[in-house]
Amino acid sequence: MTKQPSQWIHVAAISDVPMGEAKAIRLGEGRSIALFNVDGRIYATDNQCPHMGYPLTRGAVRHGILTCDWHGRSFDLDGGGCFNYECDDLQTFPVDVRQDKIWIQLGDAQYKRRDEHLRLLWQGLLSEDRWTISKAIALLLKGSVPEEEIVEMVLRHLGRHIASSHGAEGGDDVSRLINGIKVGRRYQDADRLMVLATAACSVAGKAAERLEVVSLPGPVAWNNIDRWTRMFSHDGQSGRIERCLFTAYHLDYEDKIMPLLYECAVEPHFLGFADNLLSLGYLAEAIESFGWEQSSELVFSLGAKLLGRRRGEPERFR
Repeated sequence: MTKQPSQWIHVAAISDVPMGEAKAIRLGEGRSIALFNVDGRIYATDNQCPHMGYPLTRGAVRHGILTCDWHGRSFDLDGGGCFNYECDDLQTFPVDVRQDKIWIQLGDAQYKRRDEHLRLLWQGLLSEDRWTISKAIALLLKGSVPEEEIVEMVLRHLGRHIASSHGAEGGDDVSRLINGIKVGRRYQDADRLMVLATAACSVAGKAAERLEVVSLPGPVAWNNIDRWTRMFSHDGQSGRIERCLFTAYHLDYEDKIMPLLYECAVEPHFLGFADNLLSLGYLAEAIESFGWEQSSELVFSLGAKLLGRRRGEPERFR
């Protein structure tokens, strides 16, 4: 393949793509372009379906519409628009046929599907689809998206998943994620991908949208937050505790939050709830490993639910 100015690239001869057929052209590491010959006109698109990455050269073209052969997502072959609202549009490329040679204009060939693949990861986490989660993480890492961004999304999902489905029992989810990521850091390449994907799959599940938590209007001093949190913990008011913790964080009192949670967790009315301390330990590990910015939503959600437990039967007597 030879290059000319403006990123026009010679990719094939017209004879390489017979009428009514498609051909995949590999361009560098991990990138594939699909060529289609429809009634003598050549079209060029990304060869990965935006939905889940299936090769589009295996699809079918009818009336100018390209349909993926896996899940049936359909695209305007000329402009790339997707007719299915749950799938992104397909990237297409200008084509020029010069003396029986096919040239395409790539433009900026840099990875541009970060947001799309992060959405794919989010969908996989919500649907508990292991294949989708693994595929999304593989695509993100291949596109040089920092692992921290991937973990940040998984942590945000976990905070909402615990709020939606697990409540105060969500400490085990945090443990599985943190331990999985720690193990993954001992490996490289495909082995690391496998461990990271497994850790993400272990915390997949429903995660309902929540009302945004906002800080209490000022002035609010730490002494007030401390007193209110202890009172709400005694009364089993997890929602009020969460807003207090959120306010403390945004007033730069984050160093005082975990000590307060531990102090509340050893109050007499939590006698028999030793799992509270284990779960708080997992949250402390999350903060240590990923920082407050990435872990805050998870810490506030699970921490508030742990301290807001009603004084029913302790776990060991159920």
